[in-house]
Amino acid sequence: MAALVGAGFAVLWAWAIGLQSYNVWGAMVVVPAVIWVNAILIWRVASREPGRWLGAVMAGAFAAKMVGTLVRYYVAYVVYDGATDAERYNLAAAFQYRTWRQGVVTWDLSNARGTQYMELITTAVYTVIGPTTLAGFFVFASFAFWGVYLLYRAFRVALPGGDHRRYALLVFLLPSFLYWPSSIGKESWILLFVGVTALGAAKFFAGQRGALALLAIGAFGTGIIRPHIAVLLFAALLTAQLFRPASKEVTGILSKIAGLGVMVGAASILATQSAELLGTDDINWESVSAALDMAGGRTTQGGSEFTPVSLSSPLGVPMAAITVLFRPFPWEAGNGQMLVQSLEGVFLLVLAVRSWPRLKRLPGIMRRNPYVMFAVVYALAFVVAFAGFANFGILARQRVLLLPFFLVLLALPMGREDDQPEGTEVDAREEVDHFGGFRRHSLRA
Repeated sequence: MAALVGAGFAVLWAWAIGLQSYNVWGAMVVVPAVIWVNAILIWRVASREPGRWLGAVMAGAFAAKMVGTLVRYYVAYVVYDGATDAERYNLAAAFQYRTWRQGVVTWDLSNARGTQYMELITTAVYTVIGPTTLAGFFVFASFAFWGVYLLYRAFRVALPGGDHRRYALLVFLLPSFLYWPSSIGKESWILLFVGVTALGAAKFFAGQRGALALLAIGAFGTGIIRPHIAVLLFAALLTAQLFRPASKEVTGILSKIAGLGVMVGAASILATQSAELLGTDDINWESVSAALDMAGGRTTQGGSEFTPVSLSSPLGVPMAAITVLFRPFPWEAGNGQMLVQSLEGVFLLVLAVRSWPRLKRLPGIMRRNPYVMFAVVYALAFVVAFAGFANFGILARQRVLLLPFFLVLLALPMGREDDQPEGTEVDAREEVDHFGGFRRHSLRA
């Protein structure tokens, strides 16, 4: 069998070298290397989990992700003939990467925005792998895949008693995660750093080491590309810390005050940097809203436009949430791509209805668990911010930055116990120790 595979690859390689560009034959070298590296990483992280189920889920999800990446590439360069954002980043990187390999790294960042930073990131990738768009799609798809894994780890840290298997199946295998963040583009990069931020938040609320470093990296990674996403994330973090329950002991109160100080300081730094990236003198809801409105205005063009829900009154928020989370519905789909998206929306809507026993516990869990508060506040802010987007295709692409936090609500614990982050005190009489993923409870006398 190995000899047959080797012979087949040799024939394919000879054909690619003779008739195809580096985009194809270069990818034949790079893509197997990308798959091998990811396989090693999956094996290492899965080996730390009790049981084999996570390794099986991640391996299956990665294989599906690779298929989704090929489909994404086909749609971008065959269906749309390269008329995509990925091609812009590809052309900029293909022009610059040779000078980078010679050690001459020049880039004008004086007026850089998210698009210019994406060109910079793509150039860095091409400096390593060469100018192959096909392989570049696989590299960026890997970024997004590990962002999803970090979101799963954040859920495990924040909700040790939550339905982590349900959450893993949803975030790893939903078609949106397999398809949209699987190209050279902003969504793949940002999903990685949203995962970093989420894990940092979970560790921060649980009092675990490394939280501040993760939050700083997450703020940088999201802020250089989409500062308004970084602002939404850290505004949600600040809100969760503000309403976070604190023990009546002096140390608990001081810990909460110190945490607020850290969050306020981080938010101030992020606001200053985001204001520069957005080209405004100050960052506030008006400036963020204006940037989003400008982006939303550009979404009224194309073949998937619709009339967005008005938020002139609070009554519009529920309908906006339905639109941002679940639409298009099947009867609104104008092509096969949107039909698949609509079926996923129907699935999520049905799952949300069937998850009512979990959702009805949300108010109580929010009061006890700051990560759930963080997820709810971010989700609501995202819905309000993106309600003005008027194109189903663009909205579906942006939705992958919202879904991981919405899915937290569909995987809440069914019972009252174990809805606190790891490392926090669940009850004055209960002590929780974690060894190798297992939990021991002992009542104090």
